[in-house]
This record gives sequence, structure tokens and C-alpha cells, in this order.
Amino acid sequence: MSRFVSYGRYGVSSRLYLASYYGLKVLEEGGNVFDAAITISSLLSLLIPHTGGLGGDGFILGKLNNDELIAYNGSGKTPREFPAEDFIREKPSIGPLTVTVPGLVDLWMYIYEEYATMDLNYLLKPAISLAYNGFHLTEQTGYTIKLYRNKLSRFKSWSKVYGKLSSGEYVRFSKMGEAFKAIAKYGWEGFYNSRYTEYIVKELNDEGVKISTEDFNRHSGYRFKPIKIYYRESEIYELPPNTQGITTLEILRMMENIELYKYDIESIDRIYKYIKIAALAYRDRDEYIGDPEYIKEDYLKVLSDKHISNLSNEIKLSYGDTTFFTLADKYGNILGFIQSIFYPFGSGIVAYEIPFQSRALGFKPIKGHVNSPAPDKRPLHTLSISYIDSGDKEYIIGCAGGELRPQIHTQIISNILDYEMSLSESGNMWRYMLIEWGDGRPIKVISEKDLKVNNIEYVGYPSKNVGIIHTLYREKDKIGLYADIRGGGVALAQY
Repeated sequence: MSRFVSYGRYGVSSRLYLASYYGLKVLEEGGNVFDAAITISSLLSLLIPHTGGLGGDGFILGKLNNDELIAYNGSGKTPREFPAEDFIREKPSIGPLTVTVPGLVDLWMYIYEEYATMDLNYLLKPAISLAYNGFHLTEQTGYTIKLYRNKLSRFKSWSKVYGKLSSGEYVRFSKMGEAFKAIAKYGWEGFYNSRYTEYIVKELNDEGVKISTEDFNRHSGYRFKPIKIYYRESEIYELPPNTQGITTLEILRMMENIELYKYDIESIDRIYKYIKIAALAYRDRDEYIGDPEYIKEDYLKVLSDKHISNLSNEIKLSYGDTTFFTLADKYGNILGFIQSIFYPFGSGIVAYEIPFQSRALGFKPIKGHVNSPAPDKRPLHTLSISYIDSGDKEYIIGCAGGELRPQIHTQIISNILDYEMSLSESGNMWRYMLIEWGDGRPIKVISEKDLKVNNIEYVGYPSKNVGIIHTLYREKDKIGLYADIRGGGVALAQY
């Protein structure tokens, strides 16, 4: 069985072996994808807390065995006393002003109450046990601590909990274990409306975060309907705003409009045109997308034939962190699950041993914009998930990649649909990314292949700078799972 690709009837692909192992164990014991997702998510929250966890957000996109698509927005809002003027003036990159209410636990409880079949105590038992009894700190977390120590050591809470740790060190996070136990016993109330909420809020307040227990009490994510386009006769689904999922669809529509699939996949001409497409799509994202409650215009206009045609005329040649997992069960359900605290260790603020996210950085730090900062408002969210229905085959694609996610998704989708690559070929293919743009213009591009051109920087292969993907493929009763060679992931499947 390959570490990176695995085929079977059901299985899991995630960033860590333990998460994939315990997730597969839940599936083997009769649990469904929602049962296993809670176990996997909780373990990832504990073992690689710099990528996501109780202090962050999460989203899902999946397909039930009755062919119903399900999507849930597990993102949080700014506190009711969020100082928007201070945020605009200071333009912070980390710290108290970047913290928003976390939504991951609300997402857990939604899927648990609506779809899960096993006891919550059992599903959280592996994370609780490891938190209390200890484990060896993962290489990923230890490396990230070393890399960000100088930047984050200014925060007492981060320094106390994570600042002195290193890869392989035996650690316990008993306070985080208490939080897991409270959730296992009391469900949603255990995290959002209990004495543990008060403990967490006090520690956040001590670090300067203007957040209250009522902000936690009032939090609620919501189920929403995915948005869809047809790309070369396949149906492509993505998450709507406040996510940037629509940007993935807009890139695909422009790719099809100029028939980019007719180019050789390694053609410099194709790469330049793709990069220009991405820059135009990001311009639209930055202009139109934010909290759906604040969007006054019809954001779907960016997918209209007229808009795509107009943008295509502009395509002329001129020279955080997150973790995603995907799984399938023996009952015919498939699911993509993504969680994040935005950048490594998020805001740098830690409460109850839980790193809190810096999602307020998704706001545009100006006044009068659809995505301007405000109290009780969701910022633009970089998290998204792609689902492909091409008739006899289905795919779920997700990744760690922040703002690059629409490019990562569209390159994988194109590899599969345009160039008929296998699961491993599509993931292992070298990638290139527009990493800086302005007003629809490409500014900086990186590539895993040395293209020998001055304006594209070679970063080596494989490189985490182009994202870390996990992909699920289903054809009849067979599923395939891919874990990216760039991220140390593990794909496990069973019959």
C-alpha cells in the first residue's frame, strides 16, 4: 500500500498517519464519514495545532449516499466590540486585532447531531487520550515553532505553551484535553457556553483580545448551497462567499473560454495565459467577495458569459496555514473537510493551550468596501473545497494553500479533466503559482520547474510553496485517495 495513493472501498487521506489511522478505524468499526471526520479533525487539531484547531474555523463539502450535496460554513465573525478603526489604522499581521470567533467546534456539532452514528465520547477519545497522556511533537509543528519563534515570542501565551518546544519532544496538552472532554460531555455548550468558555475568554482578554463570552454564546455557522458551473461537460461545485470558492470557478470559466486545454501542458504560452487569468480572477475576488450579508451586488455576475468574455479580452501575453482531509465510508458517503487558523499559529495568541486564528486578516483594511472590517462580521475566507461530477467519476479536492487555493484547485482539475491524468499524476505534476498581483496584473510567479525565464522564480520540486493537496476519487464502488508528496500526508483505504 502506497503512503501517498491508496485504492479500496472506503478510506481516508489526511496530513498525518495517526489521523488517517484512527479515522480508518472508525470507518472499519461501522462509523460513517461524519463520525470519522470528527475523530480526524480533533487529532489534527492536537497534533499539528499550527494548521488549525479549536481556535479556528472549518468547512465541509460532501455528497451523501442519496446523491444530496451538503456544505456547511463553519466560519466565525468578529467580536461585537471589534475595533474596526484600530484595525484599519494599524493594519496588523498578527496579534489581538486579528482574532475572530472560532467556528470549528460548531461544525463538529452540526455534523454530529445531523449525521453521526457513534458516541461523541468515543469519537474524541483518541485526541483526549493523547492530550492527557502525551505524544512526541510532530516534525511539522516543531519546524514551524523554530521558524516563527522570533515573530511570535512577543506573545506570553504562545511563548509559555509552544515557544520552547522542539520536534520529537514528549508533550502533554492537558488543558486542551479538558476542552475536548467538555465538548465530548456537553457538546456545543461545552465550548461555547460553559466555564471553559469563561477560562478561554479570560486568557484571550489578558492578551488584549476584545472578545466576550457572549460572542462565543452567539456564534452559529450555517448550512449553505454550493455554487456550480459546467467545465467541459463536467459539473464543478465550490463553496459560495464568504469563501473564495467562486474564484476557482471563474478561473475555470476563463480557461475554457480561451480553450487553454488545447495547449501543451508545459507550454510557456499556456503558463503565461493562465497566470493572467488568475490575476484577473483575484481582482474580482478582492472587489466583490466578502460576508454575504454585506454583498449588495449579485456576486454570480463574475461567472456570467458577458463578464467572462470581457475578461478574456484582457488576456494578452506580457512578460498559513491550513489542513484538509477527505474520506469515504462503506455506505456511499464522501466528504471533504478543511480547517484552519489562517497563518501558522494564527494570531499568535494562545488560550487554554489553543492557538487562535487570525481570520480578521481576510478583511480589506479600508472603509466603504464590501469586505471592510466591522464588528460582528465574517471576513473573506480563503478556505474552499472542490467537488467534480464528470458522470461516471467523482472527485473531491482540497488543500493547504491560503490565497493560492483557486489556482491549486484549477490546476489539479485541469490535470484530471483536460489532460486525463491519474490521481497520482495530477497531484505529483509540477505546479506554478501567481503569488503577487495588482489590479489584474501578475507581479510575481513561482514554479516547481525551472522554466528558464526571468520573471518566473524557480523554487525546486517538490515545494510546499505551491500548496499541499488531498484528493478523493470515486468510480462505482471503488475509491482512490491521494496524499500530496509535498506535505507528509498518508492515504489509507480498505475493502
